[in-house]
Parts: sequence; structure tokens; C-alpha cells
Amino acid sequence: MTDAIAGVLFDKDGVFVDFEKTWTPALKAIAADAANGDRFLEMRLLDVAGFDPHADTFSPGSIWAAGHTDDLVEVWVPLLNGMSPAALVEKVNSHCLQAASHPVFPRDEGHRIFSGLKQLDLVLGVATNDAAASAHATVTAFGLANMFDLVLGYDSVANPKPAGDPLLAFASHTGIEPHRVMMVGDNAHDMQCGRAGGAGLCVGVLSGNSTRDQLDPLADHVIDDISHLQALLASLEH
Repeated sequence: MTDAIAGVLFDKDGVFVDFEKTWTPALKAIAADAANGDRFLEMRLLDVAGFDPHADTFSPGSIWAAGHTDDLVEVWVPLLNGMSPAALVEKVNSHCLQAASHPVFPRDEGHRIFSGLKQLDLVLGVATNDAAASAHATVTAFGLANMFDLVLGYDSVANPKPAGDPLLAFASHTGIEPHRVMMVGDNAHDMQCGRAGGAGLCVGVLSGNSTRDQLDPLADHVIDDISHLQALLASLEH
């Protein structure tokens, strides 16, 4: 175990939650609800959130792929006459809390990955641009609640990703200096959060909706998914 890294802060979606299976249908449902039967408006809402109808997914770095509820509300409110930002935030977060989260890994494998990291005496945390309530519900549903010392949503900090606040909050909570924290995520916002917070290492994973070409310039290392993280840590010892 390298002396440098004592904690690992994970993004959630695209890392251990399958982004496409979970959040593409979720936002389609949210847009349909908000549009209230207006199909043109529904498609417009999806478009400004970054939806590519030809690929049936959200573009890497788009509002829905990398941003948070307030980012979405900012671009949706002008299109929804009469709906207040507060009401829309409540609607979006309610849908997210009820969305069925699909794991990247089978339950037993996910547990094995995180427990293996815990056995290396690493302190683990989650920092997502989902709401905190939704994030807590997901880690509990996946049987991972006891793996993480801290679970942060966009609403847990003053400035969510790509700002460094989530990493600094994790460092403060755990007592681990930021340069001894590894940030792990699937998109640019995660890498930017790590850099802004002073993370010792930023590791990109290809299990989300960013490509290697998009992550390589921003990350210290890029791996296929977090099942390769323990091997990466071992390689850093040499």
C-alpha cells in the first residue's frame, strides 16, 4: 500500500451505479412529468439536458451526465412557464429518490471490490452530484452503507463538483490531508473536483459515459472500472 494514499473518494454514477440503465430512463420520466403531455416540450427539455436521441443517451459532460439538480433546473425553468425553481427542484429530486438504481457490478462483486479496499486500511467515501438522500438510498440498497465513512450529495456542500468542496469535506471529515486522497470518477467534473481540492491522485474510469480520450488529459490514471483499482494501487508501490 502506497504511503501517499489513505482515502478514496468515489463518484457514484458511472462508477458503481450504471449511468445509462439508471439515469437515461429516469430523466425521460422526469421530462415527461414536467412537460405534462406536451411531447415537443418534453423533447426540448431532454435536448437542453444533453440528450442525444440518435444514441439514446446523454452526451459526456452534459448537464445530466455531469451536473446536478440545480444545473438542470436553471435550464429547464425558462421552458416551463409558471413552475418555480423550488417546485422543479422538489420534482426532480423526488424522481431521483424513487429511481431504480442499477449496479455496474453484481451485488457480491461490488461488495468484494469495496471490502478489498477497506482491508487495505483505506477510508472510503462517495461524492456525487445526485442529491444526498438519493445517494444514501442507493448505497443502502446496494448493501454498501457500511463501506463508506461519508456520502456527499450536491446538496451536502456549498459548491458541488467540479468545485473542490466535496473532496475538502471528505478530507475534513476523515482527518486525511487532501494530498492523501484519491479521487475516482467517470467524467471531467470528478477530475476537476480532485484537482481543485488538492487530491493526490485523480483516477478516471471507463464504466461511465466518458471515453479514454476525454479522461486521459485530466486524470493521472485511467482504468476500465474500479475492479482494477486495487491492482493500480499495488503498482504505485513500486
